[in-house]
Amino acid sequence: MKLMLQLLAFMLLLGVIYITIINGGNTITLYIMPPSGGVDAEVAYEGARTVSIAFFALSVLGAGLISGLCLFVPFYLTQTEQLFAYKRELEKSSILTDNSSAQVKVLQAKIQVLEKALKEALR
Repeated sequence: MKLMLQLLAFMLLLGVIYITIINGGNTITLYIMPPSGGVDAEVAYEGARTVSIAFFALSVLGAGLISGLCLFVPFYLTQTEQLFAYKRELEKSSILTDNSSAQVKVLQAKIQVLEKALKEALR
């Protein structure tokens, strides 16, 4: 699934680059409507901006990348913090089990020594 999503993202990026290269010399006119919402020819003409399609496509791509990063980074940071906390818990539990198993071995050795001493004392 991860590989498919990466391939899809790469293909979309190549598509935007292809459209940008093909339409490098073409321009589009963006009309900004007046704040009142009315359609006045003079105001609409004053708010018109002519931009290159390549610039517009790359601007939209950049805005999409930045918004995607802004949406994904908090999730990623939360996941990494949880992962590190889980790793610390695992390390603590493994240290505790190592200590307890070492203590059990020491106690078993002491019991064996005491049993030998008891057998020798009973003879």
